[in-house]
Amino acid sequence: MKRSIIIFLLTFLVTAGGIGTFYYFKHKAAQQETAENTVADEPAVDTTTEETTTVTTPQEQPSATDSETPATVTEPTPTDEATTQSGEAATTEGETTDTPEQTEETPQQQPEEPAITLPEGTKTNNPAHEATLLAVEHFKAEDPAKAITKLVEEKKMSPEAAAVVTDWLKENEPSGVEEIGDIRNHADGTKTYRYRVTTKDGASDLLIDVLTDKSGNNPYISAATTTPSDRTMLDASSDSMTTAEAFIQAVREGNMSKARSMVNPDTVSAATLAGLCMIFEEGTFVLSSETPIRNTVMSPSAALYLVYVVPSDNPNAPKVEANHIAMTLSRLENSWQVTGVGTDRLLDIYLMGAQKEGGRYFPIVKNPKGGESLALYFDFNDAALTPRSERQLQIVADILRESKGKLDIAGHTDDVGTEEYNLKLSERRAESVKEVLIRFGVAPEQITTKGLGKNEPRQLITETDDEARVDEKRGENRRAEIYLDFEA
Repeated sequence: MKRSIIIFLLTFLVTAGGIGTFYYFKHKAAQQETAENTVADEPAVDTTTEETTTVTTPQEQPSATDSETPATVTEPTPTDEATTQSGEAATTEGETTDTPEQTEETPQQQPEEPAITLPEGTKTNNPAHEATLLAVEHFKAEDPAKAITKLVEEKKMSPEAAAVVTDWLKENEPSGVEEIGDIRNHADGTKTYRYRVTTKDGASDLLIDVLTDKSGNNPYISAATTTPSDRTMLDASSDSMTTAEAFIQAVREGNMSKARSMVNPDTVSAATLAGLCMIFEEGTFVLSSETPIRNTVMSPSAALYLVYVVPSDNPNAPKVEANHIAMTLSRLENSWQVTGVGTDRLLDIYLMGAQKEGGRYFPIVKNPKGGESLALYFDFNDAALTPRSERQLQIVADILRESKGKLDIAGHTDDVGTEEYNLKLSERRAESVKEVLIRFGVAPEQITTKGLGKNEPRQLITETDDEARVDEKRGENRRAEIYLDFEA
């Protein structure tokens, strides 16, 4: 019985060993065939090395005491690892072999260029402003023509605007962007924002119009035009907004000649122009940095604009509706003309805040006889003009030289002193003004002077006035007035 069991076990072991050996070599043959098929199309792969690796790796592994271990089930595992390593080696070599083909394809697969973005920290006022700033970054690109074409393809700029910009860039380099204003009364509710792209050392700037939807979103650069860098210059193509900008620039510079050339003298007085020039010359007000000019009415023959200003010592102050200049423009045959200007409360605000150089300054005052006057103030018992008063007279002189009109100057005093003394003092004050005007190029025959002493005070002193109020009123009475009826 024991012998039968022993014979059965030996027979079973032999049979199992034979079957294991058969499947081992069959599996090995399949792996070799697979490896050969893998490298058959890759002539650069050294198959001899693979075969050597496959055979020798198991032999190099630490062996057990039993010499039959490779013939049992313990050896296929390292053999499989070796085969896997060989396969990986073949793949690596295959990738190396493919490198020349990838190199040949590289020109057809150019890396994507980095997107053009705004510089970090850039502040924008609205989507239209952001779109304009981003467009200018495209203008500054290494290949601006390609960058602009991309804007057109992305439907962020019209082809017509792109053509104007491309031509402009041939002779100009962008240096900055300034917001001019907006037009909000389109019939369909859309809005147009206008920006000026300034140039470095050039004679021509670029005007960009950005169209948005009713909410001010989805900006699209619809138009671009070139314009002189000198903002006071106009040409036949200048529209109403460009004319409004040019006029405001002229009064900001105190350029009376330019300002007067843009207005209808029958409806815009010299006094109004002088007052505007003085407001900006003093630096009391500056244009708002965000949408300084706003169109409120637009037709083919007429337009109305509001020009927003803010205090120079607080440029980020919110725009107050009263702090603006209202302008009406009318279209003539081929150009626009300023036909009306209103300063609303600006002069009043200016008068309250413009007390410098030791005197009181209320430049444009109502003349008791009608019309407006320019008032220049003096210190007590003094006939000398302050530097500020001389700057104001420079503006008046510019008007006189062009108009060839005549000017009446009246000197005044306060109530301190005798009437005879004050009469002579008032005459000296009027003559001081005349001398300065002549020095600025006004013909002497255009000017007449007179002294009125203390007989026509602007402020009457009452019994209820305290000492401070009395001093204030006397300061307003020590003056010379220029009646601004230059055309009379």
